[in-house]
Amino acid sequence: MKTLGLWVLRILAAAILLPVGYQKLMGDEMSIMLFDTLGMEPHGRVIIGVVEIIAALLLLSPLAASGALLAVGVMLGAIIAHVTVLGVEVGGDGGRLLVMLSIVFASTTTVLVALRRELPVIGSTLDRQGGEGLP
Repeated sequence: MKTLGLWVLRILAAAILLPVGYQKLMGDEMSIMLFDTLGMEPHGRVIIGVVEIIAALLLLSPLAASGALLAVGVMLGAIIAHVTVLGVEVGGDGGRLLVMLSIVFASTTTVLVALRRELPVIGSTLDRQGGEGLP
């Protein structure tokens, strides 16, 4: 059952990340406005779009732990941007964007914790570094 639940979370996060990353790469008006507000247009938008697509593809592969780590990092940055600069509601979306990134953050954090031992390089060291209390 644990495996099925993790797959649901992986697919949910990828289903959000893929189209959002694609929109960023295609120059969606909302994406341009957001990254312009952050002072990161166009390079930041393109880089984040590419990272989101890579994270989504990794989440659907045997390298899901790496995809989760990438996604958690990007979503954490997005949450900080919303809290400090953008606000909860952006462009009259009623907070939809913040809800979606919170879903991805929660989903990928759960996947990352569950699959942390599969992370390249550091995963095998986690048990020796105090990770024994985690499942």
